Amino acid sequence: MSQYKFPQPTSFLLEEEPRKLYISWSDGHETVYDWERLRWACPCAWCAGEGGLPGVLASKKSLSREETTLVNIEPVGRYGLTPVWEDGHHTGIYTYEKLRALCECDECRKKRME
Repeated sequence: MSQYKFPQPTSFLLEEEPRKLYISWSDGHETVYDWERLRWACPCAWCAGEGGLPGVLASKKSLSREETTLVNIEPVGRYGLTPVWEDGHHTGIYTYEKLRALCECDECRKKRME
């Protein structure tokens, strides 16, 4: 059994069309993320804000194609992944917990409602 509370990704796939990230998890779950939705959820201080101040995404109504094109995923220790975006942004660390919380499948939505 893992020492970590949350399941770990076992693999991921970037699909250029339909612009989706697919993650398979150690508990057998599979999650599909829309690239644009993932960028809007960037947890870094620049995008999401910090210290009570809003991030840059709070003032945007839309994102460019470069801002929402995922070119790579890099592991961060044993707790998260960092997307690398076409515009050069690569400072958002998405913890495994956050990634699972972003899952939009029926099963995960139901668990969040409980």
